[in-house]
Formats: sequence, structure tokens, C-alpha cells
Amino acid sequence: MEQSNYTYFQYFKGLGLPIYIRLNLSSFHSDFLDLLKKMKFDELSSAESEKMLTDFDGEKFGRILTINEASPGVMRQIGLYSESDKFGSESIHPKDSYNVYRYRGVALMVYGHSFKEWEMGCTEDLGTDGVELATKMILMRFLSWSLAPLGIIGFWGVPVDEGMVVQKPNEAGGEVVFIDVFKRWLYTQDGQKKMKNSFKLLKLDNSLKDRSIKMSPEQFISFLSAHCSYFSYGGMTIPTRQMIQSVCRTYEGLVYPTESFQPRTNLNL
Repeated sequence: MEQSNYTYFQYFKGLGLPIYIRLNLSSFHSDFLDLLKKMKFDELSSAESEKMLTDFDGEKFGRILTINEASPGVMRQIGLYSESDKFGSESIHPKDSYNVYRYRGVALMVYGHSFKEWEMGCTEDLGTDGVELATKMILMRFLSWSLAPLGIIGFWGVPVDEGMVVQKPNEAGGEVVFIDVFKRWLYTQDGQKKMKNSFKLLKLDNSLKDRSIKMSPEQFISFLSAHCSYFSYGGMTIPTRQMIQSVCRTYEGLVYPTESFQPRTNLNL
């Protein structure tokens, strides 16, 4: 694997997660680089990149996503309408040994769970204001697929003092809270922290006032399954279902009054 003119970014550098993005900095807007940093992709130095490339073959669950500006041919595929578009902007088309993920109008990713290196072509405005939500969703899909073999599952939503509020992707601003099911770590845009025994997953309800209602096991599993960030063709995979069941057995799911929800403050303001 050649380093060439690529710059490498690692998800939560220093924590041992072998998940990387590589790109040519000159090809992308500074907004995209700012977004990567916000999403906890830390830039590697030349020495760190060289060491990573040397050790990468030994990383059983390693992933590198190479992001390039799409060629004219790929751009046509990104913008082309297909039947699957009536279900939303995202689609997966399975091939013999890999899958093609597309976010219409923004990017196309070729990935396979038996391959460690994945490729993505995108529009030149990736990460800018007009496509920031789409960009975050695309990168969260990459993270969800890459972290799953490590026992880490993601749900669309935001962290709160009680645990997390589970939401739709657009309600969460494209944010995902990742839960390490076995080690009980939490990975969010706020950082990494150990999960409390009192951690709760909250569903907001406009009709509730001054009280919370515990979800039944069936409701809890159904709710988390519908808001899981792991996107797959033909339904949820067995390991993903098992991780969701583990989360539901370990933690509490509550229906929570919307009026009591306090979004965390932006510390950058």
C-alpha cells in the first residue's frame, strides 16, 4: 500500500480502533476537513501513517476508506435516478463480492466486508453546508459497517446526561452514538467515555408530561432496530440483531417527555 500524496485520518486516534480515511487534502474544501475533525477523525503525521501502513496487514478488522473526487462516469452514477430512490436518498446494490452504496447526488462507495480497503467517489462540495447532513450520514454508514465486527453498534441520536436520545437521522443532525456492547464504552462527537450502569436510551414523546414510561422489551428492540445506523441490503444481519438484543437486556429504554429534553450546549460557541 503506497502512501503517495494521501493524508490519513484515524477514528479516535490513540484508542486502538483500526478505522481510517485517506484523501488528498488539495482535492477537498476546508469545511470537509473541519467536519472530519468534529467527527473525531484525527489526522496522522507522516511517521504515524507509515507505521500504520506497515502494521495494517496484521489488523484483522482494519478498514481504510479512500475518498476521491468522482470521475465523470461515477458522477453520472451518483446523479442517476433509480427505482430505489423512491425509498430515500440512500441505496445499496449488492454485487458478487462487494456492495455499492450510493447517496444520490453526493457520493458512491464500493465496499465489501471481506475487503479491508474501500473506495468512495464524491462531489467536490463534500462536507460543505449544502451537503453537511448527507456527508455526516455517509461517514456514519462507513463507521457503522467498520465498527460492527469490533462489537460496536450505533444508533442515530445524541448523548445526554441520562444516556442518549434516540432520533431519526435528520433530527439528530446526522449524529450517531456508538456503543461498545462488550467493553461498555461510548463513542460520540463529544468524545469517548465509560458507560454508566444507569445509562438509558430515550424516545421522545410530545404527549407525555412530567413523567417517563418504560418500554416493553418488544417495543425497545423494535425502536432500536428502526434507528440503528447499520444499513444493509435485505434486512438486518444476525450479529446486528444480537448486539441490539444485548443492549436491550443491559440498559433501560424509556419514553421521555419532549418538553423535558435539553439539547447539550455547543461548547464551541
